[in-house]
Amino acid sequence: MRILVADYAGHPFQYALSIELSKAGHRVTHSYCASLLTPQAAFSPNDGPELAPIDFGRPFEKYSLIRRALDEVRYGLRTSTLVRTTAADRLITSNMPVLSLLVIWVACRIHRVRWLLWLQDIQAGLAALVRGRLDLPTWILGLVERFLIRRADGVVVISEEFAEAVEAIGVSVGKITTIENWAPLDQLPVRPRSNDWAAEHGLTDQFVFLYSGTLGTKHSPHLLLALAEAFADDPLVRVVVVAEGAGADQLAVSSRNSLLMLPFQPFERLPDVMGTADVLIALLDPAAGGFSVPSKALSYLCAGRAVLAAVPEQNAAARLIARKAQAGFVVNPAKQDDFVEAARQLRDDPDLREHFANAGRAYAERNFDPQAIAARFERLLVDL
Repeated sequence: MRILVADYAGHPFQYALSIELSKAGHRVTHSYCASLLTPQAAFSPNDGPELAPIDFGRPFEKYSLIRRALDEVRYGLRTSTLVRTTAADRLITSNMPVLSLLVIWVACRIHRVRWLLWLQDIQAGLAALVRGRLDLPTWILGLVERFLIRRADGVVVISEEFAEAVEAIGVSVGKITTIENWAPLDQLPVRPRSNDWAAEHGLTDQFVFLYSGTLGTKHSPHLLLALAEAFADDPLVRVVVVAEGAGADQLAVSSRNSLLMLPFQPFERLPDVMGTADVLIALLDPAAGGFSVPSKALSYLCAGRAVLAAVPEQNAAARLIARKAQAGFVVNPAKQDDFVEAARQLRDDPDLREHFANAGRAYAERNFDPQAIAARFERLLVDL
C-alpha cells in the first residue's frame, strides 16, 4: 500500500507507527507540522518513511481566532497536495485541526483515497455540541467535526469510553476500532539517575521533580511554582521545567533558586532528561477532553520513574496513571495543597517511588509493542 500518515502534532508514537508500516513493506510518507512549538519525534530520513514536514517558516498561529483559522485551512491545503503527489491510496490523520481536516476530506473524495481517522480527542466544537452549548461558532465547528467523523472510512479511538461517545454521534460500530495510545519503548530506555544530562545541569546530587513538555497558561503552571516555593529552603531539591509556551514564560520570571527553567530538549536526549528525575510531573488543562492522554504521560511510564499528575479525575490520563499502570499519584489540579503534600510524600518515601517506577515501566513493557500495534493498523488499512 501507499500510505500517507499525517500527524499534525509530530508525536513520537505516530512516527513509530510509520516506521513499523514501512518495515512491513509499505511505501509510507510521514507528514507533520514543523511550525509547532512542541516536543516532537526524532525524525530521520534513515528510519524508512519518507518525511514531508509542513513548515510555514514561523510558529503556527494559536491565539488569534481568524489567523488560526486561516493557518488551519492552509495546513489542510498543504496536506491535500501531499495526498495527490504521493499517490497515496490510504491516509491516516491524527491530531488534525477541524478546518484542516475538512479540506483534506475533500481531497480524499477527489483522489479516491481511503481515510482512517485516528481520533485522539473530542475537540472543543464537538464537545460544545454534545453538551448542548449554544455558542454559535463552537456549535458550527461541532457540526463540521461530527460531519467529518461520520464520513471517515474508519475511526480509531483510544479508549472504550471514547468508542461509545463516537457511536453516540452516529458512527456505525463496524467503523470504530479501539487502539490505546503508547510510547516508543525502544527509543525510551530507563536511564541511570546519574547521567550526562544531569551532570551538565548540576542535578546529579539533587532531588529532582521534573516537568517536560508544552506548558500553556491552562496547564496550571502555578502548581510548579507552588512546588518550588514549598521546597525553597531545601538546597537539595530542584523543580526542573523543560518546557516552552505561555505558562513557561510566566514561570521564567520567578527568582526561586529551587526552580530551573530549560527549553525543549532534542528527543534523543529525552531518556536522560527523564532519567534525571526522581519524580516526573504531569499537568493537564482542566478543560481538556475526558479522553485525551498527554503523550508525556505515556513517555513517563517508559522512564521508570514515579509520576505525580495533576489532572482531572475523570480524564483518561488519571485512570492510566493511578489505576491501570499504578505508576504514581493523581490529584485534582484545583487542589494545590494536595499536590504539594503528594510531592512531599514522594520526596520522603524512596520505597514508594521505586514501587511506582517499576509498575509504570512494567505496564509499558506489557502494552507498548509497536509491531503488534502496527499489525492492527495494517489490518484496518487493508479492510478499508
